[in-house]
Amino acid sequence: MHVVEFHTDTAIIAPQRRSSFLILTRCFTLPYVAGSRGIKCANFPSLDRNFCMKQVTDESASPFERLIGNLRQKPVLLGALLVLATLLLYGRVAHHEFLVYFDDDFYVTKNIHVSTGLHLGNVVWAFTSFYQANWHPFTWLSHMTDCQLFGLSSGFHHFVNVILHAVNVLLLFWLLQKSTGAVWRSFLVAALFAVHPLNVETVAWVAERKSLLSALFSLLTIAAYGWYVRRPDWKKYLVVVSAFALALMSKPMAVSLPLVLLLLDYWPLERYADLPFRRRWLRLSMEKLPLLLLSAASSAVTIVAQRSVGAVADASELPFSLRLENAAVSYVTYIGKMLWPAKLAVFYPHPWHSLPWPEVVASTVILAGITMAVLYFHRARYLVMGWFLFVTTLIPVIGIVQVGRQAIADRYAYVPCIGLFIIIAWGLSSMVHATALPQVVPAVAALCLVLALAAANSRYLAHWQNGVTLFTQARMVAGQPDFIIEEGLAESLVSAGRRDEALPHYREACALRPNYARCHYKMAELLFGRGQLRDALDEYQLVESHTDSKDIALLCLIGSGEILLVLGDYETAEMKFAAALQIDPNNSTALLLLQQAVNQKSGKKSNGISRREPSIAGR
Repeated sequence: MHVVEFHTDTAIIAPQRRSSFLILTRCFTLPYVAGSRGIKCANFPSLDRNFCMKQVTDESASPFERLIGNLRQKPVLLGALLVLATLLLYGRVAHHEFLVYFDDDFYVTKNIHVSTGLHLGNVVWAFTSFYQANWHPFTWLSHMTDCQLFGLSSGFHHFVNVILHAVNVLLLFWLLQKSTGAVWRSFLVAALFAVHPLNVETVAWVAERKSLLSALFSLLTIAAYGWYVRRPDWKKYLVVVSAFALALMSKPMAVSLPLVLLLLDYWPLERYADLPFRRRWLRLSMEKLPLLLLSAASSAVTIVAQRSVGAVADASELPFSLRLENAAVSYVTYIGKMLWPAKLAVFYPHPWHSLPWPEVVASTVILAGITMAVLYFHRARYLVMGWFLFVTTLIPVIGIVQVGRQAIADRYAYVPCIGLFIIIAWGLSSMVHATALPQVVPAVAALCLVLALAAANSRYLAHWQNGVTLFTQARMVAGQPDFIIEEGLAESLVSAGRRDEALPHYREACALRPNYARCHYKMAELLFGRGQLRDALDEYQLVESHTDSKDIALLCLIGSGEILLVLGDYETAEMKFAAALQIDPNNSTALLLLQQAVNQKSGKKSNGISRREPSIAGR
């Protein structure tokens, strides 16, 4: 039997530039040199210590082994298979609706700057606005382009997300197999990334375009970095900086990417071996300084943007110690949902002051244990790189700076889980090599894993069809009432024309958070539309006493004045309209209704009360 073996730990490497073969720098046709331990590659560096490629060429090999060997030599076919599987799995989102409560309205449907498409004024707005507590101009430009091409057809907007995810899957596979030479392991990582249910939120939610774009430009930054490292010069480094800037302008979560490049220097690039021990990390860190400065600038702008709308929880509301506790629990929760993706939901309520201390202690012990194990087995470099990729890329969103009321979010795991997928793929391969199992065993196991995750993905994806199905499922997962979920379900029901069903959920949301003015206002609007005037008046007056928003106060004064006109209390109605005009002296509705109130009070005939059509405004 004739067997050709490739051992990377015996590769012949140029002594000066051991890492000259980097990402995107060689094709699959490698020059081989005969050696005592098999075939040696003259220019493939020692990027994967466990890598051993066997190509069985004679008739004694099983058909399955020959198939595996043949496909290994056809990465283009494997990449096409990944793209096709991704499109087939997520293709049905083209029939999904916009989520009117959860940001799709602010990002697309009710955003006049976005919905009117690409023109100079909108482009300027994209680069100068802190709207939605973020500065991500490239994300705005992407949504504007969709509206320019497709209008407000939700299917096209959704399918662009699917295409971006497929591109990310393909790019991840390409980068991994080019940098490590391990085609099947790279394929497994990309397949897990493609089908894992944790990524459904990022792909099926139009407003999460920012995560897909940020991941895309982060992967392109890594590709450009590999090109730069092969033969460094300032022009190539400028390409790295430009790609990184686009990642930050898509979503500031990419701020940790310079640290990821340091991890890539450790594995698979192994650049540290080119430098003396004392200088290796200093030299490599200084090389990332311009990127770190970009990260610092992006972080500062993001903090300013989020504080400008009160999105950041202050220390009095959530002490730093509680944030650290929730961060530890969140890391373990992400690992658990990656390993067993059950009970996924669009929103996970923050525990605030109710986090059980045994859970905090257990999570801390688990994290410390994993970290120590990874460092102890540091010779398996993929463990160090994969684990710290997961840890570092989650730092910006782990809750140390708490933005929003969620404890965790599936969308935050889109890039971090790549590190865990690498550990799974390379770890399984190491176990197989150690036990000398037949090739069919790991192949079937990997196939079953991917199919099981794809099935779970398909089930969960069905809940993202519209807001009603999405928040109904989130309500079941939460297990206890939460005002954001209740309000989201109520808004979605109203948007679907099911106003009577929405009212109990508004009541529940208001009961859970009595001082939440916006919820009381929306319930008042709904009651007004149902003709329950006394109840609506009570809600309007409650909002007036709680709100700090002049806009909401104006709407409540006008609404309560309209009801008082209907009830015949013209004097109080006149006072309400006068108060509204103090906020906005030119408000035409308040001026018209004030005149009607004066006419009714003086006994003059009126043309009739111009009663507006009640509407439930978006967030």
